[in-house]
Amino acid sequence: MRAKRLLLLLALALAGCAPKLPAPEVTVKVSAYLPGQGGQVAALPTAWWQIFDNPALDRLEQSGLRANSDIAQAGAALAAARDDARAADGVFLPQLVLGPSGYPEISRQSYPTGPNGYPPYTIYTLAGEISYDPGLFGARHFTFANGAALAAYQAAELDAARQSVTGNIAAAAIALAGDEAQIETTSRIIASEQRLLTLLQGEYADGAIPQLDVLQQQSSILATQASLPALRTQAQQQRDRLAVLTGSLPASFTVPVPRLAELALPANIPVVLPSAYLQNRPDIRAALAQVAAQHAALGVAVAHMYPDLSLSATGGYAAELTSALFNTSSAFWLLAGNLLAPLYEGGTLHAHKQAAQAQLAGALSAYHGAVLNAFAQAADALSAVQNGQDALARASAAAQTADRAYQLAAAQYRLGAVDYTTVLTAQTQAAQAALSQIQARTTLLAAIATLQSAMAN
Repeated sequence: MRAKRLLLLLALALAGCAPKLPAPEVTVKVSAYLPGQGGQVAALPTAWWQIFDNPALDRLEQSGLRANSDIAQAGAALAAARDDARAADGVFLPQLVLGPSGYPEISRQSYPTGPNGYPPYTIYTLAGEISYDPGLFGARHFTFANGAALAAYQAAELDAARQSVTGNIAAAAIALAGDEAQIETTSRIIASEQRLLTLLQGEYADGAIPQLDVLQQQSSILATQASLPALRTQAQQQRDRLAVLTGSLPASFTVPVPRLAELALPANIPVVLPSAYLQNRPDIRAALAQVAAQHAALGVAVAHMYPDLSLSATGGYAAELTSALFNTSSAFWLLAGNLLAPLYEGGTLHAHKQAAQAQLAGALSAYHGAVLNAFAQAADALSAVQNGQDALARASAAAQTADRAYQLAAAQYRLGAVDYTTVLTAQTQAAQAALSQIQARTTLLAAIATLQSAMAN
């Protein structure tokens, strides 16, 4: 009995002895996102899309977070990963079963004859078995670590799904708002052109202008009208995209959408440190979790190269008569320990270790790639926001100037100070400038949404 206790204590001690594996190098030094700039970027509120201060957009985002199928799928994968981790952990907890191997059922076992001519007899048995695998040489430790890392990976994937959905909803809503604003502006331009056409037709009827001026204006109206079908198609596609992202059929989608003028342009974007960015981005956390999982898998592969010990105890009752089944004299028990040490496995264990090392190297490469991609996205988004702000300022100034020029040309034409060609040119320039301003505002809003989504955690 003393020897068995010592064996048990030794097994418990060895279970905590894990081989020393060097920790993967995942440090990233950051000085800046863009050349000549510091390493600070946009800080985010919990719901980053609220920087646009638009209730309609907020309702769309909340609908997507509740009903999007990608988020639901990622949530189910997380639940499965956590259950798998608990199942893997349970292997190293005591296992209690009724009717162990050798005692297949709680019933009787009849024997046709006994030893030395003993007449046929029946043995009634009620038995159970408890077993325990301490997970020697880190097998238990690394199995636990692997399960926890895989669950952390799925948690990061769930956050990434939320990040993707909220970013896509914002992008679709902004694009839809931009398309509808272009449709409204184009319709106003057509109405203005039609008023001028009516004026020209009257002057032509009076013989004051040639028919060419009327035909040119009609051509301009038809060209402007020709741009509407494509804009309406784009708007409908974005509306359908919003329906799918928020878990609705396109035909059933009735949620109000933002208008472009109602989407606020944030004056200043606050900052956070790059280290916080790296820690919180879902794809970075997912890549780190994969590194941790592969590191633990390597530990398991190494542990399998060492001896494995399993302990078991079997006990119960066995008697020839059911009335004597639970007598003290019918009780039996057996304590056993199995120690398996690999001597020669045809290179299998060593190959498994090498494969685990290669998978860890691959996970590290994927992590460094994710970091590079994250900073590339941040740099692209920062640059797009900066250039978008400049483009909108210039487009707004150009639209105001072109509109003033058109109004002046139209007034002077009515007074006979300029010819119609001057009015037509000014009209065309004003129309293009108005549409360019809308496009620049849409592009800037989309760039800000991309930056905020890229930094979301």
